[in-house]
Amino acid sequence: MKIITILLSVIALNSCGNTKAASNMQENLDAKKTETLSGKYIISNLINTEELPEDIHLIFDETTNKVSGYAGCNTFSGNYTIEGNKIKLDSFIATRMYCEDTMEIEQNLMNALQEADSFSLENMELSIKNENGILLTGKKNTTSKISQKEDLLIEYKAISRGLFQSVTIKGNTILVQKDRSSEPQVRKCTNEEIASIEKLLAEITLKELENLEAPTKAHQYDGAAGATLKITKKGDVFRTVTFDHGNPNKKIAKFVNSILKMAELQ
Repeated sequence: MKIITILLSVIALNSCGNTKAASNMQENLDAKKTETLSGKYIISNLINTEELPEDIHLIFDETTNKVSGYAGCNTFSGNYTIEGNKIKLDSFIATRMYCEDTMEIEQNLMNALQEADSFSLENMELSIKNENGILLTGKKNTTSKISQKEDLLIEYKAISRGLFQSVTIKGNTILVQKDRSSEPQVRKCTNEEIASIEKLLAEITLKELENLEAPTKAHQYDGAAGATLKITKKGDVFRTVTFDHGNPNKKIAKFVNSILKMAELQ
């Protein structure tokens, strides 16, 4: 009888151990599943580069499939697509400032991104690779101001037969396109500009945007430019009705004017 009792105790202990191991394994698998590419990564290693500038980074946004970043002197943005562990990065545009000390590093970074075809992400460590090996590595930064804003996208568009203007603000980057055939111009926003946008945005009730009446509607009958404001926050999209470019509803007038003022500096 004692032998049977001991055997049952051993079986029970083994069962508990196996259950705990299985539970831990499942938790690890679940953790990996929830780890997404979206976010800011501080680049720690870059192919053909010995010393990196401060805060050289990449920002991935899975809601728009956009990648942007800072290369040491210039900011840039592009598109990316992923399928499993495969990645394709393309359609890059960048500012064109000249910084003698970092131009070679910036070229190395752009080459690495365009030559990449796969990636791995584990414990917030990103490795971007191709068939020859690792091109760059970066650590996810969860405390930066930029990563806190990665879920906010501001888009203003004004269109008529003779006018086209598009202004996009993402994180600390602004992209401005002033005609249909040109590439967007990209620059880094100043801290003052970001603070102003945040303050004015806080004064807007986003859920009211779609119900704000346009003060005038010349775009409907005399060829004036029609404009829209679209704000995407944490996956939720808020959009105004079309209004006359330069004459938004008074509840968003300061915000829109601030965006257009930033665009004039491009």
